[in-house]
Amino acid sequence: MVGITLGDPGGIGAEITLKALKKVKGDFILIGNRKALEYYASILNLEIPEVEIVDIPGKWSPGKISKGNGKIAGESIIKAVELWKEGKIKAVVTAPVNKKALHIAGFNYPGQTEFLAELTRTEKFCMLMHGKVNVAFVTTHLPLRDVRIKKEKVIEKIEVITEGLNKYFEIENPLIDVLSLNPHGGEEGDLGREEIEEIRPAVEEAREMGFRVRGPFPSDTYWCREDRGDCVLAMYHDQGMIPFKILSFGEGVNVTLGLPFLRTSPDHGTAFDIVGKGIASERSMVHAIELAQEAG
Repeated sequence: MVGITLGDPGGIGAEITLKALKKVKGDFILIGNRKALEYYASILNLEIPEVEIVDIPGKWSPGKISKGNGKIAGESIIKAVELWKEGKIKAVVTAPVNKKALHIAGFNYPGQTEFLAELTRTEKFCMLMHGKVNVAFVTTHLPLRDVRIKKEKVIEKIEVITEGLNKYFEIENPLIDVLSLNPHGGEEGDLGREEIEEIRPAVEEAREMGFRVRGPFPSDTYWCREDRGDCVLAMYHDQGMIPFKILSFGEGVNVTLGLPFLRTSPDHGTAFDIVGKGIASERSMVHAIELAQEAG
């Protein structure tokens, strides 16, 4: 049984879920605002499947950021974890949320990854984008001025990635390529010392611990390589997300490694600008649901 949160009710979560469930068969519990689901089903002429729906009541608004939308989205995530604790679901698929809406509703997390980690008391976790390439991140949704790279955190991510790729993707002893933080890999300290003081020592120590890891590689030239590893570890969000979306956008899946259950999500956001128009693609949501079924 897979639980699917409908995300921000002002976004395309309900639409892509309904479209995806026309293509993917299985046992599901939908978690979200029932009235919003019925509204989108009606205006888009989509059928609501005969599955259990856990209603998260509240005031919602289509196509915009609102406190009500954020409250429903946040409470849907909480309910999904409760259902897992009760043994009613084995994996969770989360439709997109708007982080600003979550914040004004009182859920002060950088994203769903960190939210789920706290709800499950998970200390070591990692965001992985899975598609034509696998890209993981040391830091996620942070302003660049707040990005701080430490050796211990890089090693922690290497550990979580190795375990997760083995557990969910059957990649035994994966090869992990680590990117540098600074331009040209820091130019031996002239353009930054993180590579010398934190990243390279992390790679060396992880290798001594038995992990297959290379780097750090300058991120501007790494993607030209033909011998990329099983997973690339980026230092910050856009460093890894830009090449990933060039290669896999619309087909990729956001996976949280380290949780006590498998969590997947589409590789895009709420897309307020196309809400209710019937043009949102369900491809990534289909892949997210299928992965949750197969690997969860």
